[in-house]
Amino acid sequence: MEFYKVKDYPQAAFAGAYCKKTYLRLRNKIKRIAVYKSGGGLGDLVQSIPLFRSFRQMFPQARIAYLGLYQRPRCDRLFRSIPYIDEYIEYVRPGREASFKEYSNFLKKYRGSFDLIVDTQSKFGSSFYIWLLNPRYFLSRNPLFSNWKLILNPKKKVHIAAKMLSLARVLGLEEINLSPVTDIPQDYLSLAQDYLKRFSGPFICILAGAGHPYKMWLKEKFAALGDKFYSMGYKVILVGAQPERELLLEVARQMKNKPIIPLIDEPKFGEDPIYSVGLFKFSALTIGNDCGGLHLATMSGCPVIGIYGPTNPTKSGPLGEKNAVIYKGMNCSPCRLRDCKIQRRCLQEIGPEEVIEAAEFILRR
Repeated sequence: MEFYKVKDYPQAAFAGAYCKKTYLRLRNKIKRIAVYKSGGGLGDLVQSIPLFRSFRQMFPQARIAYLGLYQRPRCDRLFRSIPYIDEYIEYVRPGREASFKEYSNFLKKYRGSFDLIVDTQSKFGSSFYIWLLNPRYFLSRNPLFSNWKLILNPKKKVHIAAKMLSLARVLGLEEINLSPVTDIPQDYLSLAQDYLKRFSGPFICILAGAGHPYKMWLKEKFAALGDKFYSMGYKVILVGAQPERELLLEVARQMKNKPIIPLIDEPKFGEDPIYSVGLFKFSALTIGNDCGGLHLATMSGCPVIGIYGPTNPTKSGPLGEKNAVIYKGMNCSPCRLRDCKIQRRCLQEIGPEEVIEAAEFILRR
């Protein structure tokens, strides 16, 4: 058994940029930055923390905007708790979220407003519409528009966070921190702290749900897992959002021991993900499907075990240290198919004993 390691580019790929350290030359010229992010789910927010931290490190006096879309209002408090982001600009993209007239108004409002735009995408269309904002400098994974070219192997399989951080490295930032851990205001942590005082720990969190059902491990296996942890002396906390209420209750019904379900006692835990950070922070371990909650747990510093099947842990595994991933790596995985002709064997063949082995490995350390 070994810890999950984030797959990254070799340091040698950026050797020339490290020598130049372009960001030092630009530091006094860059006063306002916009970082374009297309994905705005819970996991996307957490996995972008290292990128925003890096640009704050390079340009400490600059104002940094998140340009894009995220899940509002559910993630508002979580978004505002990320200390490296100064403002949010809701992006208007023609042909999808808005008409060309709305995009034209957006363009008029923000064109020429930024000294630097960081485009984390590589598709021609998305990069083109961002490039039209006409910043002083444009940094993109798309070489057609970027002022700096990233000469990287496009076939190399690396984590999405490593791909985003390549944009900091091409400007010469050598010391990269891939940790998603950040300080959450005590006001938000207090709810979990006070709630958990009702029980005697230690605690282990289980995330039985996911944003998409095709990512979910079987309910009965989560129940068996929970009972095993009780036999090991841990209290099990079933964490989820309000739409997952019935799923959590079903897992609880299949358990011999009664788990803790915070959203039943305090609705805030199921309505706003920031309050769950405290549940993770005060727990010894979190186990779950590939979902936003799993990445949120890494933000708290809690070790996690991710159960992956139709999605790729190389691309989107949990950031941080002392984490583990259970993944069969079948010939058909990753597929991301909503309908599976072989009954989702990539998840079916993962047994509770494998997860327990990984948990014991992490807990011993």
